[in-house]
Amino acid sequence: MTQPTLFKGKLSRKNKHEENESIYRQFFEGSPDALYVTDAEGVIVNVNKAFIELFGYTKEEIIGQDIRTIYVSDDEKTRFWKQIKKEGSLISAEARLVRNDRTVLICQHSCYVTTDSRGDSAAYTGIVRDITAVRNDQEALRKKTRELSDKVKELDCLYEISTVIERKGHTFDDIVKGFLEVIPRAVNYSGITCARITLDGEVYTSRNFQQTPWRMAVDIMSRCHLVGTLEIFYLEERPANHYGPFSDDEKRVAEMISSRLGRLLARKQAEEMLRESEERYRSLFEDSHDAIYTTSRDGILLDANQATLDLFGYSREEMIGMDIQQLYVNLQERMKFQTEVEEQGSVRDYDVWLKKKDRSIMNCLYTSSVRRSREGEVIGYHCIVRDITEQRQAEEVRQGLIEELTVALEKIKTLRGLIPICATCKKIRDDSGYWNQLEEYIEAHSDVVFSHGLCPQCQRRFEEDD
Repeated sequence: MTQPTLFKGKLSRKNKHEENESIYRQFFEGSPDALYVTDAEGVIVNVNKAFIELFGYTKEEIIGQDIRTIYVSDDEKTRFWKQIKKEGSLISAEARLVRNDRTVLICQHSCYVTTDSRGDSAAYTGIVRDITAVRNDQEALRKKTRELSDKVKELDCLYEISTVIERKGHTFDDIVKGFLEVIPRAVNYSGITCARITLDGEVYTSRNFQQTPWRMAVDIMSRCHLVGTLEIFYLEERPANHYGPFSDDEKRVAEMISSRLGRLLARKQAEEMLRESEERYRSLFEDSHDAIYTTSRDGILLDANQATLDLFGYSREEMIGMDIQQLYVNLQERMKFQTEVEEQGSVRDYDVWLKKKDRSIMNCLYTSSVRRSREGEVIGYHCIVRDITEQRQAEEVRQGLIEELTVALEKIKTLRGLIPICATCKKIRDDSGYWNQLEEYIEAHSDVVFSHGLCPQCQRRFEEDD
């Protein structure tokens, strides 16, 4: 009775062993991780499908190979084997492994030892998981993080520089010195950084400046001309990089700072030129003998030179802010002038009647142009006024004289024609048929005035008759 039971038990243990072995094989073959089994010397005796797909070998090619074949370098192979021998297992270590086509993989490698009845290593079972994509993503993320961090540093630096430039009331030298305070924060080792700026013949240095061998220099250009140099120094030695101890990113930030310095100098020079131009304009404006003034579009007088004040008889306090219509004799002329100058952009020798403070009337000529905003809208007018009252009066007198002379010439032409004269009494017949004494006729037809006297012959005859 007991024997069948024992037999049944033996069959159960055998079936159980076969069942476990079947489960193990299913796990081994179906695992998504690459699995391998080696003997005590590390020779591969079995691999699963995932291992074959990962490393690109056929099963026949890889079985019988040393497991260290899949390691990239001899150093890594040796280190792997020493660690296995020393610790008996390798749990979740990162390693660089190589495929059959020599493609390098970054893997998570775990290896477990199996011992025999004496406790000696009998076999090794390894698990390999490809984490190349994960590590690449992590590296890409770290790179992007570094780039963003560098970009934030650049933006912070540019923001601080913009703040320095926009400080009101600071001189050009103050602004350049402000740059020197910002520059250390744009590099990796700000605590041991100093700088020197040579710009337009002037030299500016940071407070802790000391010239050292660990230097980076960038040219400062303005309007395509070399105008200076930005130099950044480390006070202590640092690892070699692309530009001495400085990186590409630090060089790029230095170039951006140099560019801002170049534009800053160009702006300074432009402001100086503008100031000189304004001074020349003001000098010409004030010293001009012609009356010059500027008005807004609605007629408010904004500026006037001394000749304008003298011409109209007002003080500067009275005239600045005045409505220009007060100077016009006829307000319609103001509207007509405004229309014409805006249509044409400018007018020359525009005839207009204006009045002085004492109400006396002047005949004037305008030479005027419009003032425009940046958007092109008319915002006012520049005017040059010339008083031609005396000139016009002189022209009228001259015209009168011309007319009188014309009449006189006509009369002279009459005297030059055929004149009927009596052969005896010498009287002259006029156009109406009347006979006039010779002197009367000539006096009537010219400006000749006769004075009577006797010629020498008549004088002798007159004396003989007596």
